[in-house]
Amino acid sequence: MSLVEVMFASGILSMVLLGVLQGMLQSRRLTEGSIRQGTCASLVQGYMEQIKSLKYATTLNDLPSSPSVTPGAGTLADWQAYVGTPGTDDNNPTLDLKDSNQAAVTFCLAAGAAPTSLPDVSTLPTNAAMHTESVDIDNINSNTDNCMLNMWVWINNLTGTNVANCKSIVIVYQYTVKDGGRTRSFVEMTRQIRSIVPTDG
Repeated sequence: MSLVEVMFASGILSMVLLGVLQGMLQSRRLTEGSIRQGTCASLVQGYMEQIKSLKYATTLNDLPSSPSVTPGAGTLADWQAYVGTPGTDDNNPTLDLKDSNQAAVTFCLAAGAAPTSLPDVSTLPTNAAMHTESVDIDNINSNTDNCMLNMWVWINNLTGTNVANCKSIVIVYQYTVKDGGRTRSFVEMTRQIRSIVPTDG
């Protein structure tokens, strides 16, 4: 075998090995992305299940509806002090839930009607209606690669001529992750319907 043939074979082998390495790295990247996506979706679904389990009512700490307008200056205190128009809005449109660490957390319901399709995040409020949470998915105890999760919650009363005692629950969430040297953001939305049941009393 001549030197040229050896060099040619070595070049082909190098290209094959580089292709295998690239495939492994791409597979790892896709797997990590799927894990992050699944983790954030599971966390949001956990909040959704907590909201669905709240008693169907319009009293304090039950299942309120979103305010028609942003309360005051948009702070948590404004939401908690909000007094809605009788027959239209609920007072104190907040939710007392538990986060992923089982710590108490308060969600302020976003004002107005929930989006019917995936919205542009730049159009969503950045006041107390935006709940932000840091999710430590990889490299535990290090904050350098945490996933940042932003959530907005709407609860709208659907009660009307053809529907009674029914509310829609919509959560729009954005999660931001580090993909290698890049920072990438994704937006998703989940929707559920909550109706009154005999156990609500």
